[in-house]
Amino acid sequence: MPLKNNYWYHLLLALYVISYSAGLYQWNSVLPAFDHENFPKALGQGILIGIVYFGLQTKHFQNANWLHRILFLVPVSLYLQVYQDVLPFLWFWSLLMLQVILVLTYEWGISWRRIPILKNILIAAMWFVQLNLIPAFAGATNLLYLPFFILYLALSIQVDIEDIEEDTGKIKTLAGLLGKETASYAVIFLLTFFAFLLGLPWVWIMLALIVVYREFRLPKGSYDVLLFLLGLFFLLR
Repeated sequence: MPLKNNYWYHLLLALYVISYSAGLYQWNSVLPAFDHENFPKALGQGILIGIVYFGLQTKHFQNANWLHRILFLVPVSLYLQVYQDVLPFLWFWSLLMLQVILVLTYEWGISWRRIPILKNILIAAMWFVQLNLIPAFAGATNLLYLPFFILYLALSIQVDIEDIEEDTGKIKTLAGLLGKETASYAVIFLLTFFAFLLGLPWVWIMLALIVVYREFRLPKGSYDVLLFLLGLFFLLR
């Protein structure tokens, strides 16, 4: 994918995560009105995740000059600023350092990206830590709800399905081992199971996804929009 297209793809991912994260805070809240103090946290999480994925998938920051690398620290500073209420907690810093180590060893060192099942589990775990566990430290205690891990696991498998041709002969992924069709149904099952556990009216959406997936070729990243839709659902319910 050209670098210019990657900018837009990861910008959209950041927007999806902002919507989803804001929706999670609303899902956690017992108040009908949205607490606007949570929006900077959602904004920080979305920008941070978008930039991290941009760096991983484009390798842009490996060859970036010092100014670009400093600019990369801006969203990190924003994120730490909005989560300053949990900064004194040792667990917060430990979890951040763990994620930094996992990002650095994604393709280097142990290169856990090449370990099929471990890759999907670790990616889902990182999303759960970032969007559920750390916000729980900031007071959103209801977000410590494991079914959200199922959503992240499903989306991580879907990404491997979209890259299955590109990965063939290079690395083994869970999607490659299962086969495209079997892995696709596994994603649909996990999403449906997640919707059932949360009591979401998503059964019809899942059925529609099966039909669309069977009849049309979805563009890369299409399933990420589920984060945006779920965030809107939580915000507007």
